[in-house]
Amino acid sequence: MSSFVKKFTMFSMIMMMVWIGRTSTAQKIPLNLELTTKPGSTPKPLSLDINHAVQIALQNSKNLKLAAEAVQKAHGAVIEQKDGFLPSLNFSGTYTHLNSGASVSLPLGPNGQNVSVPIVIQDQSSFSLTALLPVDIMGLIKTSVDAAQFQEIAARLNYNATRNQLILNVKNAYYNVLRSQAYVVVAQQSLQNAQDQERTSQSYLNEGTGTRFDVLRSQTAVANAQQSLLSAQNQVNLAIASLNNVLNIDQNTPLTLKDDTNDSPIDLTFDQALAKAYANRPEVLQADASIQAAKKGVRLADRLMLPSLGLSWTGSANPNASAFNPLSTSWAFTAQVSVPIFDQGVSNAKIEQAHADVNSANIDKQMTLDGIALQVRQAYLSLKDAEDRLKVTSAAMAEAQEQYRLAEVRFKEGVTQTPGGSPLLEISDAQTALSQAQTNQVNAEYDVANDKAILDEAMGLYAFDTNSKPGYSNPTQVKGIVK
Repeated sequence: MSSFVKKFTMFSMIMMMVWIGRTSTAQKIPLNLELTTKPGSTPKPLSLDINHAVQIALQNSKNLKLAAEAVQKAHGAVIEQKDGFLPSLNFSGTYTHLNSGASVSLPLGPNGQNVSVPIVIQDQSSFSLTALLPVDIMGLIKTSVDAAQFQEIAARLNYNATRNQLILNVKNAYYNVLRSQAYVVVAQQSLQNAQDQERTSQSYLNEGTGTRFDVLRSQTAVANAQQSLLSAQNQVNLAIASLNNVLNIDQNTPLTLKDDTNDSPIDLTFDQALAKAYANRPEVLQADASIQAAKKGVRLADRLMLPSLGLSWTGSANPNASAFNPLSTSWAFTAQVSVPIFDQGVSNAKIEQAHADVNSANIDKQMTLDGIALQVRQAYLSLKDAEDRLKVTSAAMAEAQEQYRLAEVRFKEGVTQTPGGSPLLEISDAQTALSQAQTNQVNAEYDVANDKAILDEAMGLYAFDTNSKPGYSNPTQVKGIVK
């Protein structure tokens, strides 16, 4: 085997190992996307409590998957910057075929005979291997790595923020299903009462003590109650489809939900809730990380006019020796120092932009804090209002139930509380008041549950968990980094 073949084989092995190393470190994440809701699907019924619903959503959420991909991208950017410390290795090869070569005959033989000496070789090939090593004498690469790491922190905190919002969406959708189902119960009771009144009115007419007008009026009440029931049942179907959509499961899935509402009053003040929000909300920590990344950008811009140093080694092989190129192999080592002298003001412009980025990041943080404070206040006051309404509606519904009971007794006896009044009109008014009181009770009950979830989300209580990777498990993991 010739020396050239040996060298070429070694170069090929080196390049093969480098290529294998590059492909083995690249992470390829398979993505399998299918229709969530398929036409004509008949999924199995599913029984859920609210914690199970949250776990399904965390497992299936597309928004969380997008946030995880953003973390992966930010992590790749950190690796890219860290690779700036490492040497690079480049291999190149060329092959040239000329239409003809050229040679000269010279009397170089042992007995003075002519020997053909190639001057231009028709088939020419060359190979080179170059190694480059940057020397971070001014910390440019390190500063770039630091800035990229803060961007990764911000991406991970965005995952936590997405998780916080997702859990709130699940709970709101869950409670909306329960609210809609409670509306159906109210509508069913109203229909049952209207049908009882129709039967009683018809019996009075048959006995000759009632009027045709009362029968028609009661039949109209039944028809209206039937329409209200159909509307309530349709709202249940829509609410279940909305919950299934949040859970990212087939929207045709029948659901049976456990009523997990808790009407116990909150035991913290507004100031305590706001303090928790400032401490726990990932958006606050995300703003701090963005500020630190912007500050690293200032340091990077400040160093653009500083010297840089690079080391390189190049080895080449030219197996086609000729009279004017007798060397078949060669190598060279180079140390290059670059000192920027004048860059047309580009570095000053970048410094100005970097300082503006820091100021913008600080303003964004203040806006974030202001928005969180308003969100917590709205959620806190809304919850307090719902708790107060729940107390009032409970008493009002008890009164409405008693009024309807008394009106029903008088209606069946054919008398009214007001002399000369209409028993049917009296019981109809009592039924309307009862339905409104029941509806108010349902709304207040589920407003409390919804508003509690909204306040918990405003305080960031859903953002962190031991299973929240690729986000953070708790806010203390990043507080020391971003401050």
